[in-house]
Amino acid sequence: MESNERYYRRRAAQELAAAKHALTEAAALRRRQLAESYLRRLAELTGADEMGMLEREYA
Repeated sequence: MESNERYYRRRAAQELAAAKHALTEAAALRRRQLAESYLRRLAELTGADEMGMLEREYA
């Protein structure tokens, strides 16, 4: 069974990849927002600042 930490990290990565390939800016924004929500949940579990993944993708 997949751990919550691994699930949230995987889903955030998937949403960031989908945002990069989105056809419209609105779709990309929704995907980034989803990724951000997964990263917030991941940060709650790990106690670390996981938003670096989002910042690296869109720096």
